[in-house]
Amino acid sequence: MILIISNTEDVTSDFLVREIRKRNIEFARLNTNEFPINGIGISTFGFGYKNIRTLQFKGRDKEIDFDNVKSVIYRRPIRPVTDYSIASPYIQKYCIDESYEFLRGLWYTLDCYWMSDPEAIRKAEHKINQLKFATKLKFKIPKTLITNDPSTVISFYKECNNKIIIKSLYLGFIDDPEKPLSIFTSVVTEKDLEKINTLKSCPAIFQEKIEKKYDLRVTVIGGNVIAVKIVSKNIPEKIPDWRYLDIKNLDHSLYELPKVIKIKCVKLVKNLGLDFGAIDLAVDNDGNYFFFEINPNGQWAWLEYLFNIPMSKLIIDRVLNKKKCSEIV
Repeated sequence: MILIISNTEDVTSDFLVREIRKRNIEFARLNTNEFPINGIGISTFGFGYKNIRTLQFKGRDKEIDFDNVKSVIYRRPIRPVTDYSIASPYIQKYCIDESYEFLRGLWYTLDCYWMSDPEAIRKAEHKINQLKFATKLKFKIPKTLITNDPSTVISFYKECNNKIIIKSLYLGFIDDPEKPLSIFTSVVTEKDLEKINTLKSCPAIFQEKIEKKYDLRVTVIGGNVIAVKIVSKNIPEKIPDWRYLDIKNLDHSLYELPKVIKIKCVKLVKNLGLDFGAIDLAVDNDGNYFFFEINPNGQWAWLEYLFNIPMSKLIIDRVLNKKKCSEIV
């Protein structure tokens, strides 16, 4: 059985489910935000006592039996949701934390193929770690400073001829229930530097601004590499980040990477302990390929939709080749 660990809002997982159903393969989808509000979990151990690891969700005929799991596709789990009637926010948090650790405990017991291993994903999500591995592979990387020291940033700004950008170190959003806020790569201006002392409270990534000709989204699935060229239209000068734009303001086209860059992308994913990765590159006006970051659980469904690229097929092929899953009888 293939287990997809995800959440109810992840459209990319919907693409995978469609591909699995097409092949009549046994699977289960574990949406972490449906537990414990909509599910019951059981795990037992002990001498003379049958070991059980199961989850049963309301409205589903079959329970998830972890003894039957042969492969896992690990896709963006989020925090569990518990009983809304619990008044104390501290007790709410306790219940959520315990519920999440229960789920993690269950899937950590699995001895099977993962795309990709959760701990490898957690390490690979850290941009400092990404940059270390990318440097070892001799990717071109913009001059980069990661700090909470205001004076060092001012020196860096001058060193880069007053052309630098800032981006978040780990999270790309501020999770305020009343006013959620996305954080995009932004250009640093002289006016921004007037408030640079606030940096002491929160480290950030600063990079020399690359004059990009176009962006590249490179999706690596095992040994398969799919590159898409992205040209941004009407992008604000202050926010040179294609994610800021609606898809109608992005020109997409399939792209053939040079062999040497393709090999580096595959090696980066492998060296990070992953079997999947969505890599952001850019090509400058001189034709140089620059590495920005890798998302170990990046989105790809919109590319399959735009170009009919068989991303979900390649992923399921990879899962089945790594660990044979039985057909439903």
